[in-house]
Amino acid sequence: MPNGIASLILVNADMLTMESAHPKAEAIAICGDRIAAVGSNESIRLLATGRTRLIDCQGLTLLPGFNDAHCHLPGLARRLQDLNCSPQHAPSIARLQDLVRARARTYATGAWIRGFGYYDLQLAERRHPNRHDLDIASPDHPCWLEHRSGHAAVLNSRALALADIDGETPDPPGGVIERDPATGEPTGVLYEMQGFLRGRLGSTRSPEEFDESMRAAGELLRGYGITSVQDAGHDNGVDRWGTLQRLRADAALSCRITMFAGVERLDELVSSGLVFGSGDHWLRLGHAKILLTLSSGSLHPSPTELEALVSESHRTGFPVAIHCIEEAAIAVAAATLSDNGHPDFFDRIEHCAEGAPGLVDAIGQCGATVVTQPGFLYHSGASYRVDVEERLLPHLYPAGALARSGVTIAFGSDAPVIDPNPWPGIYSAVTRCASDGRPLSGTGTGEQALDVWQALRAYTLGSAEAEGTSTVKGSLAAGKLADFVLVDTDPLSIDYEALPNVKPLMTVVGGTVVWDNR
Repeated sequence: MPNGIASLILVNADMLTMESAHPKAEAIAICGDRIAAVGSNESIRLLATGRTRLIDCQGLTLLPGFNDAHCHLPGLARRLQDLNCSPQHAPSIARLQDLVRARARTYATGAWIRGFGYYDLQLAERRHPNRHDLDIASPDHPCWLEHRSGHAAVLNSRALALADIDGETPDPPGGVIERDPATGEPTGVLYEMQGFLRGRLGSTRSPEEFDESMRAAGELLRGYGITSVQDAGHDNGVDRWGTLQRLRADAALSCRITMFAGVERLDELVSSGLVFGSGDHWLRLGHAKILLTLSSGSLHPSPTELEALVSESHRTGFPVAIHCIEEAAIAVAAATLSDNGHPDFFDRIEHCAEGAPGLVDAIGQCGATVVTQPGFLYHSGASYRVDVEERLLPHLYPAGALARSGVTIAFGSDAPVIDPNPWPGIYSAVTRCASDGRPLSGTGTGEQALDVWQALRAYTLGSAEAEGTSTVKGSLAAGKLADFVLVDTDPLSIDYEALPNVKPLMTVVGGTVVWDNR
């Protein structure tokens, strides 16, 4: 400890360290941005001086800061400014139209109206809205509403015209323009075309609006005890890196960020002198993101193309993170990583939503880490019971089977698809229940459930292992970064039903209290 001075000491804590050798402790000493010591109240108090800030935790639980291993930070920031089109706010297309109409009345003619979070399966009409629905509500403003998944959107006629999309526009690679079967004209519903739209339309927001929204996102994350995020954007390049660097220099970032690299943009990143692990503990370049989808009815990219992308990523020094949700995509990803694995890399499979037993075995054999999102069970479990094949229900987001197979698992939220609050996901990882308290399938937790410690680990140390930073964060141990959260109850001792309601009281990043609600 430099100069023997502890800048901050917390005592009387019920500390869950996530360290298997010493899982519990009472007190922690911080020097600068690092943990100097973890131990008993008596031993840690001896490190205090007249210059040390002392916090009495009064028996409350202290955890490592949460690390959201898969989210979309700029998307989360933008959503805080967009119309909230979630089922709670827009249970029908008529209500969506009301929201758009109300926003249009406050905007100048021609200004963009953006919304996020509509869910076709939970709309009363059980379908996507289309251009004509939006034209009724917003004939004079371009309107762009994104599906809650982030993989579909609907544009009104004015927005389609600005994007130069009409009946003659071919589907872009990997994307689908839904068309009226009678006329061939676009319905306004677009799949996997976010990058295409950004290329055609540019930014629909000012830099000042974006910066403001990023600060708001940081405040939201601090309030949830999230001290690190892994931004899983599949088209991240030098421009996004530069934006995050600028925000960091302006002190607009209050959590640590690992930015994925878009696999199609590796050349520009490497040409700019950036490699895997570039940056520092605040902003770091991570895995190469590959989007493997079935939106067009067949795998994109193809298995041969996927193999080439993985090989090229490894050649340039980047491990890969492959987005795959469906059984077919997971099987191809696991086979590709088995055939093209590299002993120096820790590749990842993102989501792994449909994990039947044979797939879990294949993942275990390929050596990939799985980053999954149990929060979807909480937020979407009720609709899964209706819309997902019964045979798959016991195997959705199969954390339990993966853990038993020895696969490293990490948890994320996929925000803004769902709220980034970790606790509902922890609840569902443990109970396999949705927000209505009912199991996803059967009458009990099933083989996919974790215990609370395992779920907490997946959101802390497991997430650090997934990004390759477990030597400096993810647990409370001497020498690691001083990132932690104080919560109002011990998650190991409460009834499972209370887990979604655990409340953070204080968040510390790098030894600095960044959020305090004690």
